[in-house]
Amino acid sequence: REAVVSTQSTGGSQGKFTPEMLGMTATTAFVWLMIEIGIVQLAMYLISVTTDIKIFDLASFSGYKFVHMIVCVVSTMLMGSSGYYISFLYSSAAIVYFLICTLRYIILPDSTEDRIARGSKRRNNLLLLIAFIQPLIIFWLTHHVTYGPDPTPPPKVS
Repeated sequence: REAVVSTQSTGGSQGKFTPEMLGMTATTAFVWLMIEIGIVQLAMYLISVTTDIKIFDLASFSGYKFVHMIVCVVSTMLMGSSGYYISFLYSSAAIVYFLICTLRYIILPDSTEDRIARGSKRRNNLLLLIAFIQPLIIFWLTHHVTYGPDPTPPPKVS
């Protein structure tokens, strides 16, 4: 919810806000969340990975991206497009690191304390898929906020 509002407030400050965009942004974010969960569930089924992770756990881990989306949008409002790209790179690295460190105990149950995962290659690939899909979705849902209004000046009236 906050990600949708912050995205739309940026659109308003750029002169691009319409009420319809509020619903479209919320719907797009929800649909991408469902698609992501579906892809992960399908991948787990196809590679025969059985874990204790439930669909609500996947939804919560997938939902962490919205915090990073808010950071990117607020950075855009404060520092422009360069702030967006800097915060996007930092947020992407942070969410990938967080998800790898957190999900490896669920997906790779044979992980040791020295951070070496002794799981199958399929489980490692699934873990990397879940972690690295987050920055792609963050970019897809927020990259439009870096584009401001048309830089051409209004015509002069004589």
